[in-house]
Amino acid sequence: FNAVEAEVYAMSSFFTAIVVWLMFKWEERADQPGNERWIILIAYLMGLSIGVHLLNLLTIPALAFIYYFRKYDFSWGGFIATGIVAVVILGVIQAGIIQYLFDIAWGFERFFTGTQYPNGVEKSGLGLPPGVGVVVFFTLLFGAVIFSIYYTHQKRMLVANTALMGLTVIFIGFSSYLMIPIRSNANPAIDENNPENAQTFLSYMKREQYGNRPLLYGPLYNALPSGLESAGKEYVLYPGEDRYTEIGEKRTYVYRPADQKLFPRMYEKSRYNSGPHAYTRYVENTGQPDDPNDDKPTAMEDLKFFWGYQVIHMYWRYFMWNFAGREGDTQDLGWESGWNFAHNSAMPDFMKNDPAKNHYFLLPFLLGLLGLGWQAYRKGYDATVVGLLFFFTGLAIIIYLNQYPAQPRERDYSFAGSFQTYAIWVGLGVIALFQLLERFLKGNAAFVAAALGLITVGIMGVENWDDHSRHGRYVAPDSAYNLLNSLAPNAVLFTNGDNDTFPLWYIQEVEGVRTDVRVLCLSYVNTDWYIDQMKQQVNQSPPLPITLSSYVGQENQSRAFGSKTQLPIRLPVDKENLLAQGIITPEQADYVVNTMSWMVPTRGPRGNKYLELKDMLILNLLENVAKEGWERPIYYANTVTPSSFIGLEPFLRQEGLAYRILPAKGPALEDPYDPFEGWLDLARMDSNMTRTFRYRNLDNPDVYYDENIRRMLANYHNTFYRLASGYLSKADRLQGELTRLKSEAEEGLTTGDQQEEFMGMEQEIARLRNRAKEVMAFTEEKFPYTAVTPDPYMLVRSGMMFDQLGQPEKAMEYFSFVQERALGTLKYYSDIGEEYPKVREYYFPLQMIQRYYSQNGHAEELAELVQGLQSLDQRMLQFR
Repeated sequence: FNAVEAEVYAMSSFFTAIVVWLMFKWEERADQPGNERWIILIAYLMGLSIGVHLLNLLTIPALAFIYYFRKYDFSWGGFIATGIVAVVILGVIQAGIIQYLFDIAWGFERFFTGTQYPNGVEKSGLGLPPGVGVVVFFTLLFGAVIFSIYYTHQKRMLVANTALMGLTVIFIGFSSYLMIPIRSNANPAIDENNPENAQTFLSYMKREQYGNRPLLYGPLYNALPSGLESAGKEYVLYPGEDRYTEIGEKRTYVYRPADQKLFPRMYEKSRYNSGPHAYTRYVENTGQPDDPNDDKPTAMEDLKFFWGYQVIHMYWRYFMWNFAGREGDTQDLGWESGWNFAHNSAMPDFMKNDPAKNHYFLLPFLLGLLGLGWQAYRKGYDATVVGLLFFFTGLAIIIYLNQYPAQPRERDYSFAGSFQTYAIWVGLGVIALFQLLERFLKGNAAFVAAALGLITVGIMGVENWDDHSRHGRYVAPDSAYNLLNSLAPNAVLFTNGDNDTFPLWYIQEVEGVRTDVRVLCLSYVNTDWYIDQMKQQVNQSPPLPITLSSYVGQENQSRAFGSKTQLPIRLPVDKENLLAQGIITPEQADYVVNTMSWMVPTRGPRGNKYLELKDMLILNLLENVAKEGWERPIYYANTVTPSSFIGLEPFLRQEGLAYRILPAKGPALEDPYDPFEGWLDLARMDSNMTRTFRYRNLDNPDVYYDENIRRMLANYHNTFYRLASGYLSKADRLQGELTRLKSEAEEGLTTGDQQEEFMGMEQEIARLRNRAKEVMAFTEEKFPYTAVTPDPYMLVRSGMMFDQLGQPEKAMEYFSFVQERALGTLKYYSDIGEEYPKVREYYFPLQMIQRYYSQNGHAEELAELVQGLQSLDQRMLQFR
């Protein structure tokens, strides 16, 4: 999607292409006076590109060899020396300029501004205003560079002068990063990492929040830390302070030398048994199934994982997506060219018609091979240059990223530079084809070669058009709009991570929707900058009542509780205030508890239990809101992982796409397919979802929705199912009450005529059941499964709901659709001998359907389903 996204990769691809093109322009003019200007221009663009993406730096080795082949005669010594120099230049820019330069500046800052201990007694440094040290350092640096440029110019030191000029313009281009601290000092609503001073900006440039991963030497996933070591002091510039305060040490794990390996690839402990490419699939001696520490991976198995997963699955698969074709948009699907007619004939129609299935018939790939061979034969030096570019933007990135299994999304964008480089050979392949055809076709060779080239491009355009178009897609802004409009005024909303949070920020900051809501991303809370931002006014959202420290050192980012598995919490409740504020309706008054008490589950292994900072923040915020009478609404987005609920499930009231935390316990759903422990505010939820929310184009089958969007839409199906289930559960409770009252009346346990009361209850039961039907009909109208097919489990649950509502024919319609899709998909992959990565998503829904058929007398359908399952290759079901 890089071609149709407002993302960094399109601009980065531009910089990558233009610096290589400029270097070839220099090659043509290398003997002319002033040719150095081309080198300086390239250096400037290189500096600018750093502000976009670091991909462009990987062109440096290729540029170095263009220079070498143009200026020197080939020798292996010169070739190796050029490679070493190129890697050194790359390292100087990436590590020296981008990171270590600011380390030195930070040293100046500590001297000129100074540091202090938390007690404020022991101080060091000159005590000058923050930022003076950075200004002094860069003034001295640029002064030295300018003097060196002048000196080398006077002494006619051309190479040194050109290098210094190149370094200077890299600095000038790189200065675009000044925007980061300037913007941060304005304290905007979105200020990730808070890089407003030298210390936080250094952390931002070093990408410290992402942690480190071993590249050439380090532990494998089964290694246990032997201790901790200091990685330097940690400082904070508190608001109003004139010195940086030392708040602790940064610490990293230490491992025994015996546990350190060369070229470690399987290193991430949490992914050792996760997904179809888990480490356990590559390691034979795995020990206990739930204990990664007793596994014994070998060096050869580590290399098998590198080749099988990191190279083949996470690179070659993407490469062939671009030059051969792809199976579809489901994550982890492979490539296919379209030439395998046996596969095509076995494919179900719905798979053949999938817009995300693209077939290029290997034409771009073959043209690229032809172009590579032609260039290697005609001009080997140029082929070497392009090959180096291909290597550094492909295999080198594979090694550098060191990706672990079960990535949250496809990572094909990481290798855009590699695919762009291969496209050079595709273009040269057309020239090679022309010269090859010229031997046989004479005057018509150009026409035929051009036609074949255009056919190749045309096929790619036609195949990609439908699944690259974003026309008519409004899911992201509408989902954000709907979530924000689930909330009461001045609410606080806990979100899970970037994917949940960014659409909310967009619609608040750009479209001005519900700027009274404070979005609090829980994945950011464990950082040392986020809490302070939550204490500030943002747009129309007042500061949050948080009394935790604004900044916490690494030692305080979690709180240890030894062997305690649960912690008791009690909060005061003012029931009258809840009713007076309208937070609790009179109908819900009996749900309010006198004291809100519950047990918070701790995290971590036995004997080493703890709470994370985000857990403590939630508790601190709840404590302060409770003291204020629960007037500030606090919500969880319904996409937040249950581990972040910290035992609050019974106190969660769903009002749309969010759960409100309240000191009240309503009736939970009586639904075997929904284990949700909270309760529903049916009136608010219904009003929000059927009158307020937006569902633009979700009923339009001509709009393309990829797997990620379809996964998001499953949230809608789940929420509407829960609303219908809520009405049905309430009707069932009322029916039970009516049955009890009638029984008591028949036994003479009550007095008076209750027929009017009974009639009213029967009418209410009918109304509730009818409203449940209307809710399900609403879902079919706004997002029918024929337009956007959601998760099969959600479809089966909807079918079960239709059956409970007395619409078995509608239930069978849903079950038949899922059964056809599931069996068709699994049978196809079984027939072609490949493993489908989403077996689990289909197998459990099929089990639900099988159980329904068995319990409801659908013998014919049951036999058909059982026969279909039995016919599948058992390899397809090994992950069920």
